[in-house]
Amino acid sequence: MQKTALITFGIVFSFLSISYAIRWLSPVKIIVDGNVLPFITSLSSCIILALLSIWIYIAAKKIKSTSIKNKDGA
Repeated sequence: MQKTALITFGIVFSFLSISYAIRWLSPVKIIVDGNVLPFITSLSSCIILALLSIWIYIAAKKIKSTSIKNKDGA
């Protein structure tokens, strides 16, 4: 169950990272309270979400290898 949740969150963070990358590459202006949101915000969000996604995939892979070791030892 825990591995499934990690993979799901990894996919969600991957999609969010891709959406921020598309926003950064396209000339779309986002206006918040009358101010235009800078493009650097999308770039930094894209990088942070991509790193989180990679971290979650690595954690899911470690859970898989740990569960195999537990089955062999039990």
